[in-house]
Amino acid sequence: MGYFQKEWLIFFYDPPNEEWYHVFRKKGMAHCGAVYYDPHKDKWCMLEHIHKRIDVRILDGSELDSVFTFVKQHKGIILKCPRFKHKWRLFQAAWLREHSCVTIVMRLIGINRLIITPFQLYKYLIRNGCKQWDL
Repeated sequence: MGYFQKEWLIFFYDPPNEEWYHVFRKKGMAHCGAVYYDPHKDKWCMLEHIHKRIDVRILDGSELDSVFTFVKQHKGIILKCPRFKHKWRLFQAAWLREHSCVTIVMRLIGINRLIITPFQLYKYLIRNGCKQWDL
């Protein structure tokens, strides 16, 4: 069937041509997405929430290099993160659904917190042991 990913690469960057919301975000932290490697298929899978839809792409290594080059060119940061152990809660913010890139990434890696902006997510990941990953 499937299996849970053990490691994720989480990327943050400023998308071009979207200056209208850069005013409200920290430089290099306007958007985020996630990438994982599938060893059974020898492929990479990239997931992003873009314009109210979830974009899923299957990539080869060379295609992933071009994605990460794009991220770096747009003041981006890439973090290597383990999958978090999901803490069960009786109550959680039901209103905080998968309406943003941040909530999509949080659900993928098992975070159940009130985090709204990509910068808040970045700070949470750094505090919990994620390391910066360079090409």
